[in-house]
Amino acid sequence: MRQFLLILLLGLLAACGTQTRTNAPSETSPALTLSPERQLVVGYKDDANLQVIAGRLGARVVSTIPQLKAALLELPQGSSQNQAIRRLVGLARYAEANRFDRQPIPLPSPKATAQGVAAQAAFNDPLLSQQWWLGRIGAPNAWDQGGVGTGVTIGVVDTDFDRSHPDLCDQPARTRCVQGFNTFTLSPYAPTDPFQGVQTRDTHGSGSAGMAAALSNNGQFVAGVAGGSGDPASAAKLMPIAIFGGSNGGFSGDFNVAQGIVWATDHGANILNNSWGGGGYSYLLKDAFDYALLHGVVVVASAGNDNRDAFHLPSGYPGILAVAATNPHDEKADFSTYGPWVDLSAPGEDVLTTYINLGATKTWLFSGTSAASPLVAGAAAVVLQVLRDNGISPTPYQVMRILQMTADPVKGASSVTAGMGGGRVNLGKAVELAKSIISPTQLPEDGSDIQVMVLNKAASLSTDLSPYVPLSNVTLIHATTGKQLYAQTGFGNFTALPLALFVGSPAGQYRVQVGGPSQMLWGGSQDPQETVLDTAATPSVTLRQQADIYEITGGNTPARNNTLATATDLNALFPNLPNQFSLSAAIDSENFAQFGLPQGGYDEDFYRIQLKAGDTIRLETVASRLVPHSFADTYLRLYDSAGNLLAEDDDSAANSIGNVDSLISYTIPSDGSYYIEVLESNEVMNNGPRQGLNYHYRLEVTIKP
Repeated sequence: MRQFLLILLLGLLAACGTQTRTNAPSETSPALTLSPERQLVVGYKDDANLQVIAGRLGARVVSTIPQLKAALLELPQGSSQNQAIRRLVGLARYAEANRFDRQPIPLPSPKATAQGVAAQAAFNDPLLSQQWWLGRIGAPNAWDQGGVGTGVTIGVVDTDFDRSHPDLCDQPARTRCVQGFNTFTLSPYAPTDPFQGVQTRDTHGSGSAGMAAALSNNGQFVAGVAGGSGDPASAAKLMPIAIFGGSNGGFSGDFNVAQGIVWATDHGANILNNSWGGGGYSYLLKDAFDYALLHGVVVVASAGNDNRDAFHLPSGYPGILAVAATNPHDEKADFSTYGPWVDLSAPGEDVLTTYINLGATKTWLFSGTSAASPLVAGAAAVVLQVLRDNGISPTPYQVMRILQMTADPVKGASSVTAGMGGGRVNLGKAVELAKSIISPTQLPEDGSDIQVMVLNKAASLSTDLSPYVPLSNVTLIHATTGKQLYAQTGFGNFTALPLALFVGSPAGQYRVQVGGPSQMLWGGSQDPQETVLDTAATPSVTLRQQADIYEITGGNTPARNNTLATATDLNALFPNLPNQFSLSAAIDSENFAQFGLPQGGYDEDFYRIQLKAGDTIRLETVASRLVPHSFADTYLRLYDSAGNLLAEDDDSAANSIGNVDSLISYTIPSDGSYYIEVLESNEVMNNGPRQGLNYHYRLEVTIKP
């Protein structure tokens, strides 16, 4: 299954010197020179499809990421991103704004803490005795067993870290650091190149790098989890991926960051640490992280510092090892985010680590899940090294499971500790377990790659223009552990399935919950659905949900398609309309709750279509009420471009599932625009609509020239 999904994903997505510089590098990336309001990121299927996408929007292709089959478009002046996204339904794999609102995890204020320092290994780092967290996680025990991270490359996705710091890169050669990537300039840089940011401002990455792998036993400052045993060649290698900094310390944007993740994956990163987050869901970033995971990269990320049970990105993407923070007493740190989606915990309160190479100490108290995450990244590097020493090549999920299986319990109320993942990492125990694994058959069971597809309730897969429900929120809840996983569906069409893909998920039985679709772009009320999935039987499932992706029309002001003036233009949405097709939609009086439009008002649907003289158009509706065994009744009308009624019908025949549908057949007198109206029969027959209709229908269209 993993090999199949890698092929599927690649098919859909493709395949040190003295520091003197203090100014930010020149920002040459196209994404940083264009207005954010005019930037649109799209997933495409092939080059021809990308040109069709750009042509439909009148947009310019600015840049592409071939490995992800993703492109950055510049929209025409005055275009609406939301309207552009809607026009790509059934054509692009996904479409979204290029976001610039993510940030490093903000650091809590340091506190004077009774740290309870434990005895350390016989390393000669002068500040080792102040690093309480190393003893707490059993790092000296791991080091004594030879687990020091040798040969593993950790990518630090953050601000650049200070490669002139003697604990981060050996000086002056900087041999333990490897080439990095600046996502502001979209260019690699060498370990000996100047700092890629502002030295006195961009400090976050230096703290993260030191937690993971500050050089150990080198007689200077502090030690890191995977910092080797004295010789820089024995330490894990550090790879900087600069995504924060630039001219104002900001974020380089989702599109540039995705390029950085792909670059790191393609240039030898084994671990990627991500002490950053925020903002909304991104298909592009999920594709980028899936690309890394399916290429064997362990991805670790901070859970956030919101002190609540709350979902967080990117740590909440499936397959990413999400890390919460603990204090010196093995309790949840008072700032740490937690929840059933968290995988592991690690010390993150007042942990002494590396700072920017300024002043005498060159260290600071680093706090937050920003510190806990790289600690786990370093632990993953050590486990990976030990397994490789035994000739074993684990998957990212198996590395995570070894860390979870050997973790110690987090103390506190069960309502909180249940959201701290598998426990507080214990590296000493993890190395003991890893050293005992001498055959691949002894590795923990690998994770499952789960696929969830969401179809419109009224859709026919064989004929529907867009049978899938885009932007459906899919949550998996593990029946045994309560572990929660979250992803969203894309657009989908006949050649690209809109799967919500859950890479590296625990095996077992799940409750599968589907909510949405997002009402910010699509019509239709919330229509939650639920089923059960057992990975032992099949790792995929399909659900059906009520939606009306044709409902919202107009520009920046959303409006129902319930008048001739706001009719959905089928030729604009689907320029190459076939002569026979169907579309699935809904008559739903609860539309647009999030827009503040009337929730109890009547809903009817208008569609505009271009026809030629002599065409015979056949229209049929098939309706089904959401309430089981209840009555559903649609009424059909056809108008010319001036709004004159040409034909109408109600209750012409019973359909195959026992409901009532309507049928019109009409020969077109002249070329032009025509309008199809689908409404509820009660409005016509009894001069007033029923409220709360909530039923879906399929409109079947056949055109005979």
